[in-house]
Amino acid sequence: MKIVTLAQVEKDLQNLADQVGEKGFAHAKALYMEKVAVVDEEGTPLSADEIEVVLMPKPAEEKADMMEEDEEEKAVEAVEAPAAKAAPAPRRKAASVAARMSAPAIIRPKVWSSLKNFKNDDRGDAVEKALRFGHWLLASRGNRKSLAFCDRHGIEVKAHTEGVNTAGGFLVPDEFETELISLREQFGVFRREARVRPMSSDTLRVPRRSATLTASFVGEATAGTESTQTFESVLLVAKKAMVLTTVSNELNEDAFVNLADDVAGEIAYAFAKKEDECGFIGTGTSTYGGIQGVVDIIENGTTAVQYYDAALSSSFADLSLDNIGAFMGLLPAYADTPNAKFYMHKAVWHGAFEAALTSAGGTSAREIKEGYAGQPTLFGYPVVFTQVMRSSYTADKIVALFGDLTLAASFGDRRQTTIQISDSALNAFEQDELAIRGTERFDINVHDAGDSTTTGPIVGLLA
Repeated sequence: MKIVTLAQVEKDLQNLADQVGEKGFAHAKALYMEKVAVVDEEGTPLSADEIEVVLMPKPAEEKADMMEEDEEEKAVEAVEAPAAKAAPAPRRKAASVAARMSAPAIIRPKVWSSLKNFKNDDRGDAVEKALRFGHWLLASRGNRKSLAFCDRHGIEVKAHTEGVNTAGGFLVPDEFETELISLREQFGVFRREARVRPMSSDTLRVPRRSATLTASFVGEATAGTESTQTFESVLLVAKKAMVLTTVSNELNEDAFVNLADDVAGEIAYAFAKKEDECGFIGTGTSTYGGIQGVVDIIENGTTAVQYYDAALSSSFADLSLDNIGAFMGLLPAYADTPNAKFYMHKAVWHGAFEAALTSAGGTSAREIKEGYAGQPTLFGYPVVFTQVMRSSYTADKIVALFGDLTLAASFGDRRQTTIQISDSALNAFEQDELAIRGTERFDINVHDAGDSTTTGPIVGLLA
């Protein structure tokens, strides 16, 4: 039995496809696979169950266009060629037929369970995206098989060398960074709801109008009063967040695609959770990278200006529709935009707001049983659940927010994610594991949550 590598299998099957065509390819492939033993780039044998080879035919439109081109060239050659001259060998046409017969064969690893994070969408097939991300992960560690895969498929493996982060790592390519950002927006809230500002350097200053012009009446032959439009700067300073995890070497070998899917999901979830903690409940301490969140700012603000004090006696059951109306009434008209939403923990919604609605009456048994589909709304405004806010009754603490977060806060995104793999960190060598480290750099500035005399574009409800 002949021993062949994955690359040789791909090449041989492509040649078979060119020779026998799409209809005869399945039979020819089966005969070929019976006569070979497949190994990876490191010489490790692979069983038939571990690989799946599929033929990827080119789109029908492309086939039709190429056939039309061939017919036109054939007609031109027939007119221009001398009658006595023998017809040239149809070498170009044969190549064209082979080209439109099939694209390169793709070798797909076995997937042990449905993928939870990579999705089929307009950016590609979920399994293929996870496969490419997994090979990139191992290529960044120096795995020869994965380095060869990345080279063949145009995946860049680029070390991060920015001066402020000499520890480095490998910059996640744009195609995977898009997936990670999508997952962070799916898992988290603050990045999705605040205004994201890309940072091309470690600091970014964004002008913010702090005072505007004022109109006034003047008498005849009386000088007007001058007013000045002033601006102040919103400062964003990038801060580095890190996540560390370990995975089994056996898991790496046995469930390659699922490993890549899990790693992407875990890193994205960890970053999303930290971003939400900083943006909503950050206290300005080192735990939150010096970031002060919306809740902390409003909670230390002024009653009846930055928050409504519902003065609940002992539990969420005391919340009434009147309390909710007064809470919403604090929001200025300029902030009552299509982006205005409620933000709260899911437990607060069910234990306080939903309970106040059902207790008002008019709700049928069927409505209670079937509930509502999709995102809940309250008086026409979307209710967004963020699990980092308070989940239980605590006297004199903010339990819900209402307003337009895009007007209140800026999210500075400094640099795409970097990932590095080690087999020696965190006792990984002794435990036969791989340690994976991911980093990102961002900042959050809640620049407009009101002050002692002026209500901002987002307000709070005090229990």
